[in-house]
Amino acid sequence: MHCYHNPITRLVATLSRRTHMYFERQLRAQGLSFTQTRMLSFLAEHPGSRQEDLRAYVDIDKGGAAHAVRRLVELGYVQRRPDPADGRVRLLDLTASGRTVVAEFQEVVRTWNDALIADLSAEEQTLAERLLQRMADNATALLDEDCKVIG
Repeated sequence: MHCYHNPITRLVATLSRRTHMYFERQLRAQGLSFTQTRMLSFLAEHPGSRQEDLRAYVDIDKGGAAHAVRRLVELGYVQRRPDPADGRVRLLDLTASGRTVVAEFQEVVRTWNDALIADLSAEEQTLAERLLQRMADNATALLDEDCKVIG
């Protein structure tokens, strides 16, 4: 049986794909990918992070993270500074332009989320969030267990 015959798998994949598409369309003018906007959002909440912190947060390989950070610096959204504790390490911070883009992205996220729950009651919204969180936790547990078996 094809995995997309399962309605949960199909619906989660569809929602993920469409979310990704919506965000990228909305932020195309800023030259950003979905992954880069997630990195900027992370830096807004965790200033002075290392590239490795961003890599782990968005769950991409080191080369992809290096490319994304380089692009964010080129666009003027992120700046690097030396880590006072370790001169080999560079810490990352948002620039004023980066903070502006994060504020724009937060509005895009609000609009998308509002559209997703537009016809749900407050109780349905709470239930949907609770169920999605449990599904995310289950997926994480399965991946963690799978890594223990292989690793």
